[in-house]
Amino acid sequence: MKYIGIINGELTNKSAKEIESLFSTKYAYEVIRLVNSKAIFLHLHLQRLIKSCNAINYPPLNTIQLEREIDLIIKENALQNINIKLIIQEESIAIFPIESHYPSQEDYDRGVSCSLLFEERENPSLKVNQAKLRIKSNEQIESEEIYESVLVSKNHQITEGSRSNLFFIKNNKLYTAHDHLVLGGITRLKVLEICQKQSIDVVFESVDYRELTAYQAAFICGTSPGVLPVRAIGKVQFNVENNLLRKVHYLFHEFIV
Repeated sequence: MKYIGIINGELTNKSAKEIESLFSTKYAYEVIRLVNSKAIFLHLHLQRLIKSCNAINYPPLNTIQLEREIDLIIKENALQNINIKLIIQEESIAIFPIESHYPSQEDYDRGVSCSLLFEERENPSLKVNQAKLRIKSNEQIESEEIYESVLVSKNHQITEGSRSNLFFIKNNKLYTAHDHLVLGGITRLKVLEICQKQSIDVVFESVDYRELTAYQAAFICGTSPGVLPVRAIGKVQFNVENNLLRKVHYLFHEFIV
């Protein structure tokens, strides 16, 4: 299906692929999920976009105008449940719906499989397109028929997924990498807020990929997957029925629906 997008304030019939081709490999971007026509966590996404643009010396953003154009895109396309993408490159701005894939109920019930990818983000704290990493991840996901690539740093530490954040569970505690080592995911932030409200212990500590068997459960989180149980990373299996995992999953998805 072809949607209407916006490029520099003007409506366009160009496809998502055509719009993305107008930008070079380096740009700031956000992917925002719509649920029943509502942009979930919009202000948090725009705050992160401002941070990314400031870091690469792009001109200041007019967030009020961005919000108006997002509303226009929703109304022009009668969007309900889909993702929209914002791309910023210097003074050029594009907003458009993109093909969106969400986990099935079976994925949530049975968990998904992932594989290790020995790569790192150049600057984890910024939401900036990193084409080479994305290509390697896409190739691995397709060839191995997995859901996500799990990134491993040069010092053997698991940091995050190629397009998601990661949590592990051991002895009824959540483990996740330190903030400065990962992209500050909006869903990750909400999971941490849930943990604080529910008095769930969170340990900010990277997991050594050679010690994965010490953890009972794991999940990835992100704009499209929400909180998604991981069945396996490589040959290491995890318990998708872990009580703490299921509690966090339920509390997050109850919040966004």
